Amino acid sequence: MKEVILSQNQFFEVDKITNGSYNPLSGYMTEKEFYSVIDNYSLPDGSIFSIPIFLDVSEEDARNLKINSNVKLLYDGNLIGEILVESIFSCDKKKCAKKIYGTDDSMHPGVKAFYRSKEIFIGGKVTIKKKLIHELSQYELSPSQTKAMFKEKKWSTVVAFHTRNPPHCAHEWLQRMALESYDGLLIHPILGQKKTGDFLPMSVINGYQLLISKFYPLDRVVLSALTISGRYAGPREALFHALIRRNYGCTHIIIGRDHAGVNSYYGKYDSQNLCAKYEAELGIKIIKYKEPYFCWTCKTITNENECLHILSRPESIEYVSGSKIRSLLSKGLKPPHHVMRPEVVDAIYSNNMFVPE
Repeated sequence: MKEVILSQNQFFEVDKITNGSYNPLSGYMTEKEFYSVIDNYSLPDGSIFSIPIFLDVSEEDARNLKINSNVKLLYDGNLIGEILVESIFSCDKKKCAKKIYGTDDSMHPGVKAFYRSKEIFIGGKVTIKKKLIHELSQYELSPSQTKAMFKEKKWSTVVAFHTRNPPHCAHEWLQRMALESYDGLLIHPILGQKKTGDFLPMSVINGYQLLISKFYPLDRVVLSALTISGRYAGPREALFHALIRRNYGCTHIIIGRDHAGVNSYYGKYDSQNLCAKYEAELGIKIIKYKEPYFCWTCKTITNENECLHILSRPESIEYVSGSKIRSLLSKGLKPPHHVMRPEVVDAIYSNNMFVPE
């Protein structure tokens, strides 16, 4: 039997395919599924899906593969599963990038990663043979585990909060807004492959563990890592994130301003609008809060629904920016108290906070 050696990202994808995170997907996408998703936001059977999940291999490796053959999947010297090869194909990456990311600009981190993928894609049903324990396993729950927890806690409404950063005060404001209206909150940071300069996994985990243990009602909040890569695909990826959180048993998800976006590639509320368009098909309700900010007149975190100073005194409005926080910390400076709790800053502050170049 032939074999493919997986990268860490590919290993995480196998895990998510086989544990139900990517339901209804049962394997890496075939050529038909790949193009259906990037062209129609759905699998060929009509099921909503917005991000292509593909297994890329080199041309040399692909020459040894045959349709309808079983191929071993190895990671870190372990046989973790198999794929039944149903499709072997390639694509015009420039054209596909434009559809997936809305741009073919190689400066976009998601496009850059896509261009760097290997030449040939293989698709087919994946089966798991061995569940590996990795460095983030202790922080990660599966869909079956979260569903069981929500049932045990008797939560009928569960809000998912997606992030790739430690918590700042605007995030906390959004989370507390959700706790006012719903039974429980799943804080679900992605901790897979991210771009240079993003926070490393333990910075995010440490920040949230501190916030939850010191400031939140412990019986109403669940923290779980999600080891998938960041695509930075904006609205299309927001749709993907909503689908995943539905699979984890959440009834609602907060879709933020420029959710899963990067720089100025996407419009301010494009992600919210696209998710709202597909809300019925997704099977999860979309929560669309207006962007929070700190108002120096009100002296609190608020938003335009509660504070009119954005119109009457715009100079008093300060938006809480994750990129500004990263910039301050990278220079050895700590964000001010109204931007990030000092306790959270202390929990994450180290010489090893960010993804290196």
